[in-house]
Amino acid sequence: MSKKILLALIAVVLVVVPLTACTEPAEEPPIKIGGIFCMTGALAAMGDLISKGALLAVDEINADGGVLGRDLELIIEDSATNDATAFEAYKKLVEVNGVQVVVGPMISGAVMSSGAYAQDMQVPMVSPSATSPLITDQTWTQWALRTCTLDDLQGGVLANIIIDEGYDTVAILVQDTPYGIGLEDVITEIVEDAGVEVVESIRYDEEKLDYLTELNAIKDADPDVIVQVGYHTDSAIVYEQADGLGLGTKVWLVSEGVVGMPPENYPAAAAFMAGTDFRGCTLAPEPDEPAYVAFVVRYEAQWNESPGVYCDTVYDAVKLIALAIEDAGEYDGQEILYGLYELGDDYAGASGPITFDTNGDRASATYGIWKLVETAPGEYEYSIIEYIPL
Repeated sequence: MSKKILLALIAVVLVVVPLTACTEPAEEPPIKIGGIFCMTGALAAMGDLISKGALLAVDEINADGGVLGRDLELIIEDSATNDATAFEAYKKLVEVNGVQVVVGPMISGAVMSSGAYAQDMQVPMVSPSATSPLITDQTWTQWALRTCTLDDLQGGVLANIIIDEGYDTVAILVQDTPYGIGLEDVITEIVEDAGVEVVESIRYDEEKLDYLTELNAIKDADPDVIVQVGYHTDSAIVYEQADGLGLGTKVWLVSEGVVGMPPENYPAAAAFMAGTDFRGCTLAPEPDEPAYVAFVVRYEAQWNESPGVYCDTVYDAVKLIALAIEDAGEYDGQEILYGLYELGDDYAGASGPITFDTNGDRASATYGIWKLVETAPGEYEYSIIEYIPL
C-alpha cells in the first residue's frame, strides 16, 4: 500500500469514528391506540369533552413512563355521530395506523356497525358511552367492552320515577337507533309490569329534524309524563316544537344523551328545559368520591373547563388499556383483550369501581338525576339533584 493511500484511509477513519461514536440510539416509536369520538354532528359538544378526558389519561401515562417503556399515542378519528362513518374510522385505524385496540366508538349504533369487524381483526374496543343493551346480544360482544353502564340500569331509574311518583300513563318518544330502542324496551317492560299504561310509543328519525307529527300524536294521547331519548340536535328540535304545541305542561323525563346540550347554541330548547317539569338521568359518580374529585381537578387544570358526562369513563378506558398492554408485555389485540377482563375486576376508576361481566359490560355504577337550572336571564347550568347508586 502506498503512503498516500494509507494517509487517506487514516483521514477517513478520523472523520467517521467520532461521528459514529456521537450517534444517539434510535428512540422506540410510540405505541398507537385508536380513539373514535363524535367530534362533529349531533354530539359534537359531548365528543369534544370526552376526547379531552382521553388525552388527559394519555398525558398522565406518558408522564409516568409510558407503556412498555414507550410513549402512548392516541390517534383520534371523528365518527361525526354517524354509524357508518365510525365503521370507516375503525377500519382506517386498524388497516392504516396499525392499532391493536380502540377507545370508543361513543354511540351504540357505531359499536354495532363495528363490532363484527373488531372480532374478525381481533382489535378490541372499549366504549365509554355506548349504553344499549342490544350490544350484549351480539356474537361479538366480548370484543366490545364498556366502561359505561347499560341502559337496562338507566331505563330502570327512569321507569321507577314514573312508578314511584304515581303516574298512570306515559308516552315514549325515542330515536330509531339501538340507543333509543334499547331504552324504550326496558322502560316499557318495567312500567307496564307495574300497571302504567303506555299510550304512545314512537320511534323517530334523528336526522329528520321535524317532529310535529310525532308530537301531535303524543298531544292527542294526553299522557301524564313523556319519556324522550335523543341527542343534542334532534332533542333541541323536539323541545322547541313541543313548546309550540303546549306540551310544556307535561312532565318530561329524558336520557343522558341530552345532558350537556350547550344552552347558548339552543336557547329556545334551554328555556323549555328549564321552565318545565323536566328531569334527566345520567351516569354520575358521587361528587365526594376521592378518585373522581382528583380526576376533576386534573381535568380542569389541563383544559380550563369542567368535564362532562363520560369524560371519567373514557379516562378510565384509556388507563385500563395501558395497564392491559403493560401486563401483556406486548402490543397484541388478543392479549390486550385478556388483560382488560383480568383488570376489570373492581378496578378503582375515576368513574367509580369497574367490574366487567363475561360480555364486557360494566356491572354497576351511580346515576344522577339532573335538571337544567336558569342561573340568570338566558344563562343556565346543569345540576344533579339526586344520586342513585346501583
